[in-house]
Amino acid sequence: MNPHLTALEAAYQLHYYLWFKTHYLQPLLASADRQQWVKLVIADTCKRHDFSLLESDFDSTHLRLVISLQPKHTVSQAVKLLKGNLQYQFGKTFDGEKLLGRGYFARTAGRVDLERARNYVTSQLTHHGYRGEWTKPLKFRNTAFSSPAFSFEHYYTILNYHLVFATQTRLPIFDEVIGPRLFDYIIGVGKKHEFAVDRISLLPDHMHMIIEGVPKLSVEDYALAIMNNTQYWMTKNYGGVLKETGAWNVWQPSYYAGTVGEFTSAQVAKFLGSE
Repeated sequence: MNPHLTALEAAYQLHYYLWFKTHYLQPLLASADRQQWVKLVIADTCKRHDFSLLESDFDSTHLRLVISLQPKHTVSQAVKLLKGNLQYQFGKTFDGEKLLGRGYFARTAGRVDLERARNYVTSQLTHHGYRGEWTKPLKFRNTAFSSPAFSFEHYYTILNYHLVFATQTRLPIFDEVIGPRLFDYIIGVGKKHEFAVDRISLLPDHMHMIIEGVPKLSVEDYALAIMNNTQYWMTKNYGGVLKETGAWNVWQPSYYAGTVGEFTSAQVAKFLGSE
């Protein structure tokens, strides 16, 4: 059996809208000086941990940010570092005051909104010139999917990702027989690895997916889980196809990941008052 992938190259754009509230909604950020102080702490935290701060907005009781993360980062990790540094530095600077309340809101955003991304994934077969009844089993829309797919006690997140995987050297290994069985298997992988499948389009040499994830896992975690498990499944069930095509590894060790959401990154930036 081929060894599991442990590291991947990625093309990505991962934008997250984060919203924090002050402790008991006290007006702790009413002054311009305090807001400027918060901006400096956030900018320093992002720089030290390789996050990119794209936009920020404050009022007396709320902090709203748009940040860009790398595939290895998790939302939980980013929130913990941002809130932890703000709490610690605020307490030191302002006589032990507690700045932030419990919990947070996190939502993905991207170049296109979620509905356009769904339509893009669904149209991939015709976009690449594949037409006819035989293509219908290569498209999957999860009728059981409902967003938010995950709920948590002290925070609220909706994290949607568009993932694209290409077969080894773009060899054509998938067809309408493999597709439905592969979709069922990926649903099972999602239940084990904490992601929910929204929809999938499977082409002979690549696969598009839209999934919803949880904040404690990174995009890279999801990519590795999907690629390694489907490689195992293809080897076990369709070894003859892999032998005939020479695509023993099934996937290239690279992928694309983009965040999508109800609003685009540009719309969120406009909402936060950026020019």
